[in-house]
Amino acid sequence: MGPATTPLCQHQMNTAALCGCPAMRGQRYCYSHQRKREQGARKIAERARQSWFESVPLNDVKSVQRALQQVMNRLLSGEVDHKQAGQILYKLQTASMNLRTAGK
Repeated sequence: MGPATTPLCQHQMNTAALCGCPAMRGQRYCYSHQRKREQGARKIAERARQSWFESVPLNDVKSVQRALQQVMNRLLSGEVDHKQAGQILYKLQTASMNLRTAGK
């Protein structure tokens, strides 16, 4: 029987060399790099979930009302947490106030 070979982490460092740490069982990466990859994937998914609001133009009162309805629906469905909903609602309130003062 020959010596058992342990797979090594496949993460490429800035120097183009591989990490060299032992990879986690059944994975291509060591614990540290696997965690970083998962965190990065979660951040990308979170940005994609939040991008729906930033793409809505708030040009008139009706668009603010539609955005408000979307926030409420997403809050109730669990797609947006309370903190994020609060931040978005604050932005909607500011947009609403700006529309009122611009109309005078």
